[in-house]
Amino acid sequence: MAARKQDFPKPDHLVDEVAEIWDETVARGRIAPNVSPALLEAYCTLVVRWREAAGKIAEEGLVVDGGEKKGAIVHPALAAERQLSAQLKEWSPLVNRPTKPGRKSGPMYDATKASIAAAGLADNPKFEGACLAVTTQAWLIDEAQRAGLEELQKAAYVLIPSYVKGCAELQITPASLPPEVGKQVTGDAKITKFRAAAAIRREQASAAS
Repeated sequence: MAARKQDFPKPDHLVDEVAEIWDETVARGRIAPNVSPALLEAYCTLVVRWREAAGKIAEEGLVVDGGEKKGAIVHPALAAERQLSAQLKEWSPLVNRPTKPGRKSGPMYDATKASIAAAGLADNPKFEGACLAVTTQAWLIDEAQRAGLEELQKAAYVLIPSYVKGCAELQITPASLPPEVGKQVTGDAKITKFRAAAAIRREQASAAS
């Protein structure tokens, strides 16, 4: 998990340039948990020194006058700039941890989340793992649909049946309404007829197995 801003109070002794990099780095919230304040300060100092070297080269050019004996020479700051750049490349993963990509919204994922919420399972720790598994499968089905017919056909063999089974176990499928929902719709003739048909299908499936 990335470090929070309050985990790294800024030291008072930092010069303005280093303090600015400190604020920028902490604000990104992507610092590895094993980074100490001293290590963060060292990183920020490296960034400042690298910027100074790069700025000097940009201002004066890659080739400068080395005097009568040397003539035109490569800017002395170039070696320092390259060395600092290499060090920053090594240190960068410690302060720029990759963020987890967010899941794209999709019809299966959204509908499954809504069904879980409607069934009153969203805030129940007892079903947290099962709900997460089903919503993950729903997201994968959406991704298969985005990828095209071939991926969706592959999903139809294992992923979709597994998703349907998971929904049935959570009682969030139309064929198996949660008990509390069933009580609310007992007086609806259409729903009652649907539930009866669902019960017949379950009995047939049980007998076939």
